[in-house]
Amino acid sequence: MKDYQKVLLYAYPKLERMAEDIGQIVLAKARASVMGRETALACAEKLIRYNFLRGQILFLKDELDGMLSGFSREERVWLEYKYFRRKRELIAYADLRLSCSERTYFRRQQRLARAVNAELVRRGLTEEWFFEAFSGVSFFMSALESVRRAEGRMVDKRIRAGIPCAGRSGGDQSGCS
Repeated sequence: MKDYQKVLLYAYPKLERMAEDIGQIVLAKARASVMGRETALACAEKLIRYNFLRGQILFLKDELDGMLSGFSREERVWLEYKYFRRKRELIAYADLRLSCSERTYFRRQQRLARAVNAELVRRGLTEEWFFEAFSGVSFFMSALESVRRAEGRMVDKRIRAGIPCAGRSGGDQSGCS
């Protein structure tokens, strides 16, 4: 999976709130424009850029919602676990067992990464689109830089979360495949 795709997945739980916040910024900026020091044209251009960004974020949210609805319940759990990190949603999937061998875990994540990659590209969410839409947004660029830096330093989140992990030599103790 490409780094920008990881950023999209990490950002997914925050997208709705980001769009709401941008909407509030637009309203506040429009109301304060009367007392502002910038020209009406400069203010209007900023409002247009904010609204365009809000539209891109809402578009991304809709596309990711559509993509996720096409995945199985188990695949959504694995994405939730690795990228979204929303404990409340993970609790809702308590009946699914996440404990499996480390090898099985990584194979499932690789298979899921290939499926996510294919679906994002199919939907037009390419690396070119990402940079065209979000290159000026510090949140996305900082997240991209963080993903790139952390690539070699990832620790198995299952261990930190206290989820049991079958040993390499012990085989698959939970029936995961």
